[in-house]
Formats: sequence, structure tokens, C-alpha cells
Amino acid sequence: MKTSRRLLVLSILALAVIATPLSARLGGSGASVSFLTMGGGARPIAMGCAYTALADGPDALFWNPAGIANMDRIAGTFGQAILFAGMLEENLALGVPLSELDALGFQVLAHLSGPIEITTYDDQDGTGNYYMANNYAVGISYGRKMTEKFSAGVTLKAIDLTLHRVAAWGFAVDVGATYNVGIRNFRLGFVVQHFGPDMAYKGEGLIFNTRKDTLQTEDIPSTYKSEPFHMPFTFAGGVAIDLIEGPPSRLTMTADFAHISDQPAKGAIGLEYGLNETLFLRLGLGLNTAPDFGDDEEGTTSVDAATIAREVLSNRNTRGPSAGLGVKIPVGSYDVAVDYSFEWHWYLAPVHRASLGIAF
Repeated sequence: MKTSRRLLVLSILALAVIATPLSARLGGSGASVSFLTMGGGARPIAMGCAYTALADGPDALFWNPAGIANMDRIAGTFGQAILFAGMLEENLALGVPLSELDALGFQVLAHLSGPIEITTYDDQDGTGNYYMANNYAVGISYGRKMTEKFSAGVTLKAIDLTLHRVAAWGFAVDVGATYNVGIRNFRLGFVVQHFGPDMAYKGEGLIFNTRKDTLQTEDIPSTYKSEPFHMPFTFAGGVAIDLIEGPPSRLTMTADFAHISDQPAKGAIGLEYGLNETLFLRLGLGLNTAPDFGDDEEGTTSVDAATIAREVLSNRNTRGPSAGLGVKIPVGSYDVAVDYSFEWHWYLAPVHRASLGIAF
């Protein structure tokens, strides 16, 4: 048992050390696989995704697998969101305690396009045929309390990207840890996510025949080669503290700093107010750490206060301010939780999410 603990701790430390140089080296990730960075669960999204240190319950599987180590009951959540252009996001998470010290977790994350009608130059209104672009990630996690204050976790997930007649398959690893200082429930957390080999598309959609010429009697079967693309390697660190410890009221503030390999580093701040741990109000705000104010015609930067506020208080096309509500209702021996989040974007339509959770 001590050997397994040492291996897990050493793995976490090693990934923490290599996180920064790797994130700089990996470069851009594929557009399809970027769905992994959107996370899951209405509660974390409502808090601006500042959830690395606060992570607990089944939703922790999408943000920091160390969070499931503190689970004392079997619990699961199902969430759904309507994204841009009619895309649908669905996520399912289940945490199962094995003992007072460790737990297993299972997660499914899916981004579904629904049927999209195929158009051509000759049939610009549609051909009557359809295709779909669906992305899936299925993972298993293990979390363990190393001490009363320190917990660690690891996730292994398989990824499938399907686009009409081509598909890509791969796998990735998440490793995270949390530490509770013990003063006002002050917690520290970090996580390395989506660490895995490059992916590439394969399938019949890449196969074609070359045309015959005077020297050929038959077409020659050929195949396009898909350019490999990187995983959206992510390193995030965060803190969480109870400003009001209660009961009956609790007010928790969180702050995160995250760097995704193909994006500028970003920050986020979140608040959660809980009344008797039954009713919840949540707020979140993204912080753009690399604002882009642009240049005027003379090549110099000139901005007003509104532009500064918009650029600093936004994550551009990723995430903007968010808010949400939650309620936890005892039903016999079960606890049923319903959560909702509203996520505003600067340039795209708002995103609404809902989650249903049950603890046994």
C-alpha cells in the first residue's frame, strides 16, 4: 500500500514539473478534441469554472479527480446543455466510495451535432442526405486520501471523434491533487488534464481513386493522410476558502488560473452561497490574462475604458460571466440535487445548463 501511495505522489509531482514546458511545446490542439476543455456539471460552470480546489462529488471527475476521494456516499449526476449552432452537450458522472480513504469514478462526456443536411454546389438547399459530428470521452478515475488533508486522483479516458465517414480514436490522462490547510476550510488544488498522444482521422472518407490516364487501365486506389493534431493539454491551479462558514449560511470563494496549450492563460473567480446546504446561489467571472486591444491605423494601441473592461473581464470566445442556482432536497434516504447555470459569451449566444444529481 505504501508503494502505491509513493507511485501516485511521484506521478503527480513529475507531471507538475513538466506541465509548463509541455504546454508551451505542444502548440495548437484539434478543433474537435477541444470539447474536452468544456468540463461538465452546472455547478462548476456557474462558478466560472473556478473549481480546481473546490472539486467534490461526481462533478469533480471533469475538473480534478482528487475530489472524489472525499465522497462518503455513492452519487451520480447527469447534465445537459444546448450549445452554439444547435450542438448538444451531455455528461454523466458516477462516484463510488471503496472505503473511507478511496473511491472510483466513471464519466462520460458527449458533444452531439444531431443530423446535419449535406449540401453541394448543385444542391445548395440540401441533398436530402445527412451526416453527424459526434465526440465522446469515457473515463475511469481513482481518488485517494493520502493524509487527512491531502488527496490525489488520476483519470484514464478513451476519446472517440466521429465526423461523417472519418473517425479518430485516442486516450488521455488527468492527474490532480487537493490540500486542505484547515483554516476557514482553505483549500489548494492543481490538475494536469488531457495528457496523451496525438490523434489523427482515418476512415473511408479519406479513400479515393485516381483518374485513369493513357498509361493506366484502371483507377488506382489512394488515401488522403490526416494531419495529426494535439490534445488540449491543460494545467490548472486554484484556491477555495469559506468566507462565511455557517451554519446556516456558507459563502465560499474560489479562484483558478488555467493554461490550455493552444490558448492564452486565463483566470476565473467564483462565489457560492449556501443556505442550510439546501439552497444555493452561484456567480462566476472569467479573467482574460492576455487582453488583445488591437492597433489603430497608425499601428499604435488606443482604447477606452469600456474596451479595457470587456477584454480583461472576458475570455474572448471561450467563457464570460456566469451565474446559477441550485437546490438539494432529501427524498427518503436519498439526496436529490438540481442545478442550473447561465453562461454569457461576448460574441456567441448564451449557454444554459441543467444537472440532476442523486446521492444514495
